[in-house]
Amino acid sequence: MSSSPLYLDPIVVPLITGETVLDVGCGLGRWGNLIQANFWESGLDKPPLVDGIDAFQANVEYCSQQKCYRHVWYQVMPSPLPGKWDTVLACEIIEHIEQEKVEEFLNTLENAANKKVIISTPNYPCFRDGSDTIVGFNDFDAHLSYVSRNYFHRHGYKVVGAGLRKWTKYPGSLVEKIIAPWKPGFESISRLIPFVADSIVAYKDM
Repeated sequence: MSSSPLYLDPIVVPLITGETVLDVGCGLGRWGNLIQANFWESGLDKPPLVDGIDAFQANVEYCSQQKCYRHVWYQVMPSPLPGKWDTVLACEIIEHIEQEKVEEFLNTLENAANKKVIISTPNYPCFRDGSDTIVGFNDFDAHLSYVSRNYFHRHGYKVVGAGLRKWTKYPGSLVEKIIAPWKPGFESISRLIPFVADSIVAYKDM
């Protein structure tokens, strides 16, 4: 994934723990940069060492130029990860994995985590093709699966909501305009009531 919604930031960053992080599907380096700048929000004394992997070579090259990453390499998931990290972070990536390989992908993340796995994904079926990015067309950006809240619960994850689902498919609709002034409050409620959230964040202590 090249990027992810802003509403994930205040949920995901405080969940980071330990001295090392693997950013799975590092995209354009969003999480590496956020962790470097806001590590203190995780209760850490200094920025953790962050490694990144991505299936899109242009993303790998882009992130390799950013000083917030220790190492960045090309890797298509699911496949065995070469090491262990305190936190394994996979934001907006599991939906890019083929449905029949989701279980294997999840097991791979858990096997690589010393302390915690953090995953975010759309809270509804959101299938699509690849897309254009600032570094070129990315076929790996296609959404190939849907992983539900119940699936994560069954696998021992805690789940919180993130963002607020669109009330209609039409941007700028009357409903959207009416709730706009109170949207931040509604988004806070969505953390407690994931049913109304746009995305979910699932995390598990190992």
